[in-house]
Amino acid sequence: MSTPSDFSSERVAILSDDSVQMQATVETSYRSLSGIAVASVVAGALSAVTFIDWSLAAVPFLGIVLGWIAIRRIRRNPEESIGLSWARAGIALSAAGWIGGYGWLTYGYFHQTPPGYEPIAFQALQPDRNRPEQRVSEESEMLDKRKVFIWGFMYPGRQKTGIKEFLLMEDPGTCAYCSPQLKPTQVLRVKLAGSRRTEYTSRIVGVGGEFTVHTDPKEEGMGGLVYQIEADCLR
Repeated sequence: MSTPSDFSSERVAILSDDSVQMQATVETSYRSLSGIAVASVVAGALSAVTFIDWSLAAVPFLGIVLGWIAIRRIRRNPEESIGLSWARAGIALSAAGWIGGYGWLTYGYFHQTPPGYEPIAFQALQPDRNRPEQRVSEESEMLDKRKVFIWGFMYPGRQKTGIKEFLLMEDPGTCAYCSPQLKPTQVLRVKLAGSRRTEYTSRIVGVGGEFTVHTDPKEEGMGGLVYQIEADCLR
């Protein structure tokens, strides 16, 4: 027959066993935060430096790689570490910094004028319609022998590589010789300075250099065109 002391001993033993099991459960349920996932978030936060220079894209690239590695390791050993949300946040921040930075730099590359050049547009080169005696615009005469920068499209001639001279137009679908509506002021003759050479592209290009106005339609080498740029900058 069991005595009260026996019941007490059994109860203590059961409580002791429960305490050991609870302690074991707590120890086995503890998982550390993945350091790689944290590093991915840090790299993602620093990805804003991509807005400064193209080469700094290595920072968001590192953040994406670290986040991907962290996700793989956490999924492989879920009982050891946590941090899937951190890894995903690091990848998202890095991707946003990369895309945003490259978008900003690309916009600046194609819309900003390099230092030392005056921006011009084809519209400013057209003479006043109300003054038929004008051969060139007044603004173009003011820019004569000055360094300008203009965006346009290359005329697709026969030569595709090693190009030294080409025609620049505002409309990529315009033919310099087959369109009867095209005026001499709507085409620029571009001569690359020094030993520069380029290749044909259908994309918009930026041309910078010394701008010259040829008011004499019979001037040798101009072929009836009135504007020329001796380009030392080509984007």
